[in-house]
Amino acid sequence: MAEKLTALSDLIHKFAKYPELADLFKEIQAKTTEINEFNTNSAGHDELGKTYHDNVDEPTATITELFAKVQHTIDAAGQGGKNTSQMMNDADHEAGGQS
Repeated sequence: MAEKLTALSDLIHKFAKYPELADLFKEIQAKTTEINEFNTNSAGHDELGKTYHDNVDEPTATITELFAKVQHTIDAAGQGGKNTSQMMNDADHEAGGQS
């Protein structure tokens, strides 16, 4: 069963690590891109090199795209959580409540 949010601080706490996690995936994506470039420039263009590229290039590009999408999604979710927290905080203050 999903955890229940009981206070604004719960929401803020739940989304606090999202920017850090998005940055981590950005680093992973950058390293994967670096590896992909190394692979593209390696193994030569003879038969063995062509076989290597046929087996490695597409999966490496696909995983690079996956990391980019995960990073973007986590970043968007974190920003959404931050925006929601801010709206709830503003509404609480306008209603005369405490946060």
